Amino acid sequence: MNNKQTHRPFVLIALILSMFMAAVEGTIVATAMPNIVADLGGFSLYSWVFSSFLLMQAVTTMIYGKLADLYGRKPVFITGVVIFLIGSLLCGMAPTMGTLVIFRLIQGLGAGAIHPIVTTIVGDLYTVEERAKIQGYLSSVWGISSVIGPLLGGIIVQYIDWAWIFWMNIPIGVIGIYGVSRYFHERVDKEAKSIDYLGASLFFISISALIIVFVQTGSHWEWLSTNTLIFVGIFIIGFIAF
Repeated sequence: MNNKQTHRPFVLIALILSMFMAAVEGTIVATAMPNIVADLGGFSLYSWVFSSFLLMQAVTTMIYGKLADLYGRKPVFITGVVIFLIGSLLCGMAPTMGTLVIFRLIQGLGAGAIHPIVTTIVGDLYTVEERAKIQGYLSSVWGISSVIGPLLGGIIVQYIDWAWIFWMNIPIGVIGIYGVSRYFHERVDKEAKSIDYLGASLFFISISALIIVFVQTGSHWEWLSTNTLIFVGIFIIGFIAF
């Protein structure tokens, strides 16, 4: 790490903005969903607008962490934010509820990189004594986003258009990308490039099966239905194999 060239306050601001952008997406959609359903229909996919984002974010987090160790924090972080912004742009243009769910998967794919890499960059930039204070700043982002998200979503839907709950991420993300690319400098240690693709695939399959059970059972499937038992079995077998 070359701290002489890295401007920590600017990098920290960029990281906090990026984390807020990804964190608020989990809550801001809630108050906009009635308007989204009214425009796009597809009420049966209501819960998947939330679940698809969280699912993809959860299953990709560990993969991005490994990629950051191999190729560096900066390129993985910027790639994640770019994917997230592409997903945000597409979400605001979604013509149907089905496509919105797909675009939320893309958003989640990008969000999976933001949270772990932000924490890792902070660990690289700050000493052990400084990290407690900085982690307090990052933790407060989650609390603030959970409070502001529904309120902000309601205001946007009331006075603008629901698409802007996604499009507002674009300027925030651009600032985050600029701050990290311009002011964060790192030295990547060369090591053998190795990723456990099989393990990542098994983890993805097992957690996806579990999420499907939680989303579908009780509303569309019975708890002891064939579909439920099949996906529970996939989760158990996949997780043991992982």
